[in-house]
Amino acid sequence: MKNSRLMILVGALLLLLGGSTAYAQQRVAVLPFRNMDRDIQYNAWSVQLADSVYKALRVHEGFGKDFVLIEPDSIEMAIAALNLDPTNPQYESDMWKAVRTLGATKAVQGNFQLRGDRVLINCYIYDMSSMLPDGTNQAKDLYKSTTTFLETVRPIVKRISPGLK
Repeated sequence: MKNSRLMILVGALLLLLGGSTAYAQQRVAVLPFRNMDRDIQYNAWSVQLADSVYKALRVHEGFGKDFVLIEPDSIEMAIAALNLDPTNPQYESDMWKAVRTLGATKAVQGNFQLRGDRVLINCYIYDMSSMLPDGTNQAKDLYKSTTTFLETVRPIVKRISPGLK
């Protein structure tokens, strides 16, 4: 009788510990990058950059162990469920509401701006509880040409990944 109680207690303890490990993983949403130029011909880059960062994070060593990624389709559905319009000035704050409904603990978002024939790209991790960017794990001031701007994805992931733990 004592043995079976002990086995039940050990089993319950293992379940609790296993659950807390899974709960300790960060739930990360990778959001479209903001086009700071507002020139609509570059709007496709917003999604291209986000998708490329998302794919690079999926093969990162911490994926599945330190963090999980929220599927882009889920983010799009959450935004659509709130009927958000990217041209509305309220879009930014409403987008964060949509991401919170998905249980994200962190969000990755960046921006880009054309500077002559080069593109300036920045990327930040936001803590969803404080809504503030991580002050140390940022990828800032990355410059590439308009044809090679996706080459910034590898340095972005390298710089932000420590903040996803």
